[in-house]
Amino acid sequence: MEAAFWINSWDQGGTATSFHRRDIHPYVQKYATPEFLRGKRVLVPLCGKTNDMMWFREYADHVIGVELVEKAIVQFFSEQALPYEQVEPGRYAADKLTIFNRDFFALEAADVGHIDFIYDRAALVALPFEMRQRYIRKIDTLLPIGGQQLVITLDYAPRMETPPFSITPAEVESYYSPRYSVELVENPLLPEHRMVAKFNLDYLYEPGLLLTRQA
Repeated sequence: MEAAFWINSWDQGGTATSFHRRDIHPYVQKYATPEFLRGKRVLVPLCGKTNDMMWFREYADHVIGVELVEKAIVQFFSEQALPYEQVEPGRYAADKLTIFNRDFFALEAADVGHIDFIYDRAALVALPFEMRQRYIRKIDTLLPIGGQQLVITLDYAPRMETPPFSITPAEVESYYSPRYSVELVENPLLPEHRMVAKFNLDYLYEPGLLLTRQA
């Protein structure tokens, strides 16, 4: 998707940004526990204004978000009542938290430093196939061997040609294997999900996968 698509969506408060949750995602609480996060540096690509960053900030050593749309970043700090400073253009900082206002594809490993864990709830599903491949290649440059990812997608039918895109667990495995071990840890059917009625879907699952970098 072009940058203008996301900028316009945040400006309009439209359906393309309606994936925002007001709670901490239950997969985060279950698999990124305080004990698991202790001492870790966490990266959240295409972070929007997700509340999950507050969980990571509380329990991890440091959390780094990357978001193209500045409005989303400002809303995050405002809604969390979290003091911050803009230490340089495009970089917002609070205690144990940094958010880059940047195109994720322009991010370099030197910008974020060592990363132990990547949280991807709304990144893969936000990108069409060609951009998804670029995203995966970028992830490979940022996460070292031994690093882990929690990847959360949506698997629904009929498929739509706009975000959030439908991505099955098998597709995630095809993107990352054999460089990563891939474990499907959650895959509930969600008949009450708001997208089911809104788009008249036949079904919707929310897969959660844990990936560990091996090579």
